[in-house]
Amino acid sequence: MGKKYLFSEDSNGRSREIKVDPKHLDRQIREERAAGRTPTVLDEDERIRFGRLSQQGKGRR
Repeated sequence: MGKKYLFSEDSNGRSREIKVDPKHLDRQIREERAAGRTPTVLDEDERIRFGRLSQQGKGRR
């Protein structure tokens, strides 16, 4: 299993990366949801793909 990345988006659309504790990932996700934020967990490959998509969406290459 590769490294996981946890991103959390608040109601204003701001997102931030949260350090993942592999043993407590489920708890971290529950806490983010309870705080009214939208958590997203990505693996290394997905993170790279989403990063490229976001750069293309901003008009960069």
